[in-house]
Amino acid sequence: MSPALLVAVALLIPGVSADTFEIQAELQGLYDEISQATLQVTTQSELDQFHGVLYTPDWAFTDAAGHTRTWADVREEAFRAVSAPRADSMTQPIRKVSVDASGATVDVSVVIVRTLVDHEGKYGRSGDTHTLTDTTSFRDRWVKMSGAWKLKSRQQIGRPTELVDKPQ
Repeated sequence: MSPALLVAVALLIPGVSADTFEIQAELQGLYDEISQATLQVTTQSELDQFHGVLYTPDWAFTDAAGHTRTWADVREEAFRAVSAPRADSMTQPIRKVSVDASGATVDVSVVIVRTLVDHEGKYGRSGDTHTLTDTTSFRDRWVKMSGAWKLKSRQQIGRPTELVDKPQ
């Protein structure tokens, strides 16, 4: 679908401005880029470089319990997460975008799908293969810096959900 047609369709949706729609489309592209990079990063150097491009220097993460941590606080944990057995896929569909003069607030779901062999019998018979779909909701704050969108903060909203052998 052409950009002009997308904008025309957006104008037909009540309460959605063309600017908000365009921003949502741009941010969805960045979420797609983040997801793909997350699946491909193999070194701490790559992780730091990627973080330096798409995140603000003062980026902060707030977990579901309300504890806020900086990139320096979560860097090692983030690297362990991307170094763990690779996910089959990662998507971050946007659920809602609110735009204001200083940026955009986005409600987004992070959906990670993994296939694993259940050696312990946690999900059924020991040795069976299962597909796990983990979904976590976040509220992200994006700002424009030097003409580019940068992720300033991520707040986890609630606990993750896990589906076993069921598509989301």
